[in-house]
Amino acid sequence: MDSGEEIQGLGEDWSFLGAKLAEWLAGFATFIIVAEVVFKGHMGQGMPIMILCWIVTTVGLASIRVKFPDQEKGVRNYFATLCGFAPPFIPTPSALQKFWSGAPLRRLPEDCEFMQLGLGELLPSDNPHLEEV
Repeated sequence: MDSGEEIQGLGEDWSFLGAKLAEWLAGFATFIIVAEVVFKGHMGQGMPIMILCWIVTTVGLASIRVKFPDQEKGVRNYFATLCGFAPPFIPTPSALQKFWSGAPLRRLPEDCEFMQLGLGELLPSDNPHLEEV
């Protein structure tokens, strides 16, 4: 559009109830697993529960996906970080890099190499909120 407005959902993939095809397939896999594990041989009795599991899994995955601005990439990066390995194709998050901490130290230990070399006196801190090293 020439006015600079953005058309919502123009580049979106196919979706039904806000869930994409991969999420519907994951829900169907849950349906199959519940049918085989819980209702083995008595599938007719558990059909409402199996369909409920299918829909809850699908909509649950879709609701998790839309909480991240970059959708599938955000979900992948979040769960990769939770599992303890670096997400692919991005720099390693600070939760996994101990030398780039999200909570910096106020005072360095005396036995670290930085303090043994005397770099604390050579490079004084100009932040008045931090304690002197």
